[in-house]
Order: sequence, then structure tokens, then C-alpha cells
Amino acid sequence: MIKNDYQLMVTKSWIEKFHQAIMNLYQNEEKRRKDPEGWQLLIDSYYAHIKNLHTEIAEYKNLKNHNPEKSLVLQNVNLNIDEIGEILIKVRIAKKITEKELAALTQLTEEHIKEYEKQDYQNASFDTMIEVADALGVKLQHCIVVAENNEFLENQLMEVREAEKIEAEFHSVIGLMDCN
Repeated sequence: MIKNDYQLMVTKSWIEKFHQAIMNLYQNEEKRRKDPEGWQLLIDSYYAHIKNLHTEIAEYKNLKNHNPEKSLVLQNVNLNIDEIGEILIKVRIAKKITEKELAALTQLTEEHIKEYEKQDYQNASFDTMIEVADALGVKLQHCIVVAENNEFLENQLMEVREAEKIEAEFHSVIGLMDCN
């Protein structure tokens, strides 16, 4: 995710680097003959990277061009909890609120906001994320929460329960021994 104009500039430079790498590959006839599948794989991967970078640029430009007087609706079919930090950053950008202004709207310092955004709020407490969301006017509407069954989780849970059962039995045996 592009978070500022500097990152936009860096992203554009990476697109140029990928284009140059593609040009170099097209000029490398020897590589193309010796390993045509590897050659094509590199070309395809570079184009995939370019496509992803263009998507990020378009998203950032849309956020920057958003009219802050209008509501912002971000739709994500499969929102994961760990993406909430990115949403907070996107809303701040679209509302044209600086990190300094966001700090003034919360109990946080500008340095805290910058550090949280640098790590997509992964280092922020839940209370901090709620405070920032409230300051930005973020509300979740029409959410569908799905708690999927996960075989790994189920196996782990069975192991935890079995360990608890063994521990309880151990303590009851120890308790009986103490009574004697």
C-alpha cells in the first residue's frame, strides 16, 4: 500500500526498473534459447509486479483525489482483521488529514501516528485503533463475520483440552495423596 507521495515516487521508479529488466530479457537471446520456460517465467513475473504496482498507484491516486466532504466507502469482500490498519491509513489520506492533525484529534503524538502507520497499526493496541477510527469517523456497516473451521486449530484445541484434563487428574491425585 502506498501511504505518501514519496512512496508513490519509489513505486513509479520500481515500475521503470521492471520495464528495464523486461527490455534486458528480450535482448538476451542466449537466455531465451537456453531456458525458454525460465525466461518466460521471469517476463511474466515482472509484468505481474508491474500490474500490482499500477493497482497500488491507482488506489493511492483515488484516495488523494477523494473529496473529503463526501463519505468514503471502502469495500473489501474479504476484510481481514489485520487489514484494519490499512483502512485507517486510507481514510486519513482520503480525508486529507495529516498525521499531525490526526494526532491533535486523538491522545497520540505525531510520532506515534507515524510509527503506527509505518507498521500498518500492527504495533498499536486495540484501544488505540478504536481511538483513531473514532477520530476519523470510521464505522463498519453491513459486516458479515465468519469464524471458519480450521483443522489445525481444532487439533490444537483438542491437545490443550487433553493437557488440561491430564493436569486436573494430576492435581486430584496429588490432593488425595495429601489427605493420606
